[in-house]
Amino acid sequence: MGSFLAAAVETRDPVVLIARLTRSEPLINERLVLPAANRVSFEFDTIDARMTAEEARATILGEADRSRLALLKVLTTAEHFRYLSGAEEFRDGQWYSITLLPRGQLSGAFAWASSLGDDGYEENVPLVVDEIQYLFSEGDSPFAPVGAAVGNLRVLAQVIADTCKFPERAIRKRREAKILLGNMKVPQEIIVRDVGQASFCSALDAHGNEIFHLDAGWPISYNKKTASSRPKLRVSDVPVILSHWDWDHLHGYHSIHGLAGGMWIAPVQRLGPGAKRVATTLANDDRLLGVCSTVILAGPVRLIRCKGLAGNLNQTGLSVQTTLQSGKTVLFMGDADYDLVPPTMSLLPDYIVATHHGAKFSGSVVLPHSGSGQCVVSVGKGNGYGHPSSVAIASHSSAGWSLEYTREWGGSPRGSRYLGP
Repeated sequence: MGSFLAAAVETRDPVVLIARLTRSEPLINERLVLPAANRVSFEFDTIDARMTAEEARATILGEADRSRLALLKVLTTAEHFRYLSGAEEFRDGQWYSITLLPRGQLSGAFAWASSLGDDGYEENVPLVVDEIQYLFSEGDSPFAPVGAAVGNLRVLAQVIADTCKFPERAIRKRREAKILLGNMKVPQEIIVRDVGQASFCSALDAHGNEIFHLDAGWPISYNKKTASSRPKLRVSDVPVILSHWDWDHLHGYHSIHGLAGGMWIAPVQRLGPGAKRVATTLANDDRLLGVCSTVILAGPVRLIRCKGLAGNLNQTGLSVQTTLQSGKTVLFMGDADYDLVPPTMSLLPDYIVATHHGAKFSGSVVLPHSGSGQCVVSVGKGNGYGHPSSVAIASHSSAGWSLEYTREWGGSPRGSRYLGP
């Protein structure tokens, strides 16, 4: 049976989504003179708006069919997005109603949507934006009166946003997380897996057995072309340390066999409908440990909560420092800037996984422990963002890092890379 998105395209009907903005990332084009000419990828975690509040809650909490959850990407300029939405500024954690039409029915900003299927968000339905209506930001005060149509959508969106709060039963799990980390063996090396435009690493012992995973990424629909042509991964259900709740770090929950069955340590963050469904499923099985703490040091792992702007998933996640059997250390930042780890809480690493797939970042690059070190960039060829950035690569190189890539680069074939021993 086709998705509600595909059905709308077939019948030429509009699609209306309640959408949480999870990411807005400028496409890298470093040859442009005017930065304002750069387009921005606006990405949303969404749910079909054609349902009651009770139906929406049941869908998000795993009590109803998941296929009415969807991810959405809109490609336009920042200026045009503000014009369309009526929002003076855009930032992660804002909620919108978005109306889309099949391509060819009107001109406008291009969009791509994917409903949640058996293997995750794999379909890629091309659409065009008809209307974007800014509704509210998380933490807003009570609403002022508005027109009936917008008001009804805003009430539905508020119910959805309230439902998407981090599962209460999984919060304040610092003690349990510390015990779990403290019982882990010290790894010999870290494998940065070739998962295209996504993030998925694993700590391995001397026999190649997995000890824990760092992130759980697999390319979502609009970066599906960057995935490996090899059969999908099957991994052990060892613990997962999730840097943040962004889908290119999380999608393997649906797409990689073995990831859904283990314990998950994750930052307590505000979530969209699809991410909340994952968190609820894990929490109901007592397999989600939500971390609010600044630092957890246990076993071979040091977890540090990044202190970025509230609501920004990238900058408020977990950075992970892992000590190997050799005594050397590996730093994994997810998508956060290196400066968000206070120097007093960190060790200068011997190895790093480049933050945010080699994208531009603010601040400086962390320095290698001995003046030089190995850095791996987890990135997919032909991704929709233009990663990696030549500016970011130059910054890493000048700081003393020797770079390798999971994609084809400089004559080297694509493939997984190893940090250690």
